Amino acid sequence: MNEKNDTRSKIMHVALKLFSEQGYYSTTTKQIAMEAGVNEVTIFRHFKSKENLFQETTQNYVKEIHIDEIIKGLQENDFYENVRILCGKILELYFVNMKLYKVQMKLADGETQFVKLQLSREFQKELTDYFKELKEKDEIKGNPDLMAVTLVNSLLGAFTIYVLTENTFSDIPIEEMVDEHAKQFAAYYGK
Repeated sequence: MNEKNDTRSKIMHVALKLFSEQGYYSTTTKQIAMEAGVNEVTIFRHFKSKENLFQETTQNYVKEIHIDEIIKGLQENDFYENVRILCGKILELYFVNMKLYKVQMKLADGETQFVKLQLSREFQKELTDYFKELKEKDEIKGNPDLMAVTLVNSLLGAFTIYVLTENTFSDIPIEEMVDEHAKQFAAYYGK
């Protein structure tokens, strides 16, 4: 990696840390520059604006889980086991991207230039396609779109409570809650 890429990476790493701790609006490019050990002008030379820095940082640090590959491996399991695996992968995705999630939670409600919760949307689309396949094979009951939204939203809700309460809401491990959710979901929609 060359020096230019090292500088960009260092700036983005610090920006992600500060954005997740303080939010987008409270974090200044001056703070990022100080903590990254660069001149503020360097940030603008690399990214042109704070908004571009934010966009590139969030895109660069998104850790993807290739749900399409996971879904291909599900065919051998029963519906409950498949839902349990999917719930675990969704939760893993949220935990791996916790800093970005915290940043997104701190954006203003009317913020339109930032894509919020893109990870959940992509996961939802893949799940909808998977549930449509199962519906065509008459292996499940229910609306595939609604099923995908319900699954993603309920897990995101559990994860949000986990993040906001710093895991002090309940003594029940989040993995156990997710497993219970998978059982209920599979019992309701499975045939």
